[in-house]
Amino acid sequence: MTAIAIELDQKLQSLDPGTAASVERLVRDALSLADQKANGATGWPANFWQKIREDWGDAPFERPPQGELEKREDW
Repeated sequence: MTAIAIELDQKLQSLDPGTAASVERLVRDALSLADQKANGATGWPANFWQKIREDWGDAPFERPPQGELEKREDW
C-alpha cells in the first residue's frame, strides 16, 4: 500500500460515516476522471463533435456584428 493509500485509509477511519462516504465518493470520482483521461476521453460523449458537424451540414457559420461597446462614466 502506498503512503497516500495509508493516509486515506486512516482518515476515512477517523471520520464519521457520512463524511467518510462523501470523501470516498470524491476519491472514486477522481479515479474515474483519471481513467477517462488515460483512455483519451475528453469529457464529450463518443462521436459528439462528428455528430455536430453532420447535423450542421455545409451551412457556413458566420457571427453577426456585435455592435459597439457601451461607454460608461468612471466612478
